[in-house]
Amino acid sequence: MVSRLEAIFPDDWQSMLNVYKDFIYSTGSQPVTENLLLALLEIGVRFGERLSRLHPDGFVEIGCGLAIPSLTLATSGHIVGRAVDIDPKVLSYAEDMRDRLGCDLEFQCRDVFEDRPKLQKGELLIAEKPASYKKNILEVEYNLRNWCTIEGHNLAVIPSFMDGDDLISYSLRCEKHGKKLRQVGFKVENRQICEQLPFRWLIATK
Repeated sequence: MVSRLEAIFPDDWQSMLNVYKDFIYSTGSQPVTENLLLALLEIGVRFGERLSRLHPDGFVEIGCGLAIPSLTLATSGHIVGRAVDIDPKVLSYAEDMRDRLGCDLEFQCRDVFEDRPKLQKGELLIAEKPASYKKNILEVEYNLRNWCTIEGHNLAVIPSFMDGDDLISYSLRCEKHGKKLRQVGFKVENRQICEQLPFRWLIATK
């Protein structure tokens, strides 16, 4: 696999990996292999790079975590946007990464279920593996789809791979989301992002 992480961030990819390692360590999670972290970074970078070719007027990434797609958009596409998460701890690591990269990205700490960010016309809504801190993951994905269907915003989402998912059930769920979006007039791109992991992106545009 040609690394888009190294191509887009030739001088910074190692420091991005180090921040990712520090964050994982700080959570007390089980150790994660460097290869897995690199693959997860690669997914976020490829997602952001693909979205930069849509040339949105702006973007909002919700449940952003370390905000790799947003950082990629801000760096490679020079597109102004916001990245939102409820967890101030993860945002502090994302801000550290932003400062190392020297790019322009606004972070907001808020509960998007209680205080939904307003999107302007032409802005893109992004969610990479949205979390389930208040609602179950399926409900989160359903709400995202409805939000964009009702308000007419373009949507880019990488559905979460849940406990109990396998390649078939995950692919079928992604296809179901895509079908619902097509039924209300969106064009949908549904594709696997890299060979190492099963994640797929859904990019719905009008």
